[in-house]
Amino acid sequence: MINPNSMRKLIFTLAAIVLLTSGCEFFEKKKMFSKEDTLVAYQRRVDSLRKVDSVKKAKALAQQKAEQARKDSIRKAEQERKRLYKFHVIVGSFKTPKYAEAYDNFIMQKGYKTEVLRNEYQFQMISIGAYKSWREAVKDLAMARETIEPTSWIYIDN
Repeated sequence: MINPNSMRKLIFTLAAIVLLTSGCEFFEKKKMFSKEDTLVAYQRRVDSLRKVDSVKKAKALAQQKAEQARKDSIRKAEQERKRLYKFHVIVGSFKTPKYAEAYDNFIMQKGYKTEVLRNEYQFQMISIGAYKSWREAVKDLAMARETIEPTSWIYIDN
């Protein structure tokens, strides 16, 4: 006759063996502790982060290109303006930047739109107008000599 305690030990041992050997397959089928699943999830996350990073880089590059195109456009417009409007009525010319800035502010307070130009000798000249032709510049020169500065003159920008 088999001892009931021995029988319990035997049943308990068999149950433990069955659970341990079949338990691994159970967990593997559910992919709860599978190494492959963890690696796949990690790889997906890395891929996702790469995509986000590449999208950010593409946006930044597009913004840089747009900004460069805007700067190029402004530069071309300024060059074209300089080429077309090369006659300037000058109401003051200064070697000292502080004096040029003060006089520029003084003329602007009188209601004139000014532009500060530099010549090859680094003089800062206060212009109250840029013109396409000599004739237009001479007309405003007479007005500038009467109302602003009697020693106003015309500068031809190369």
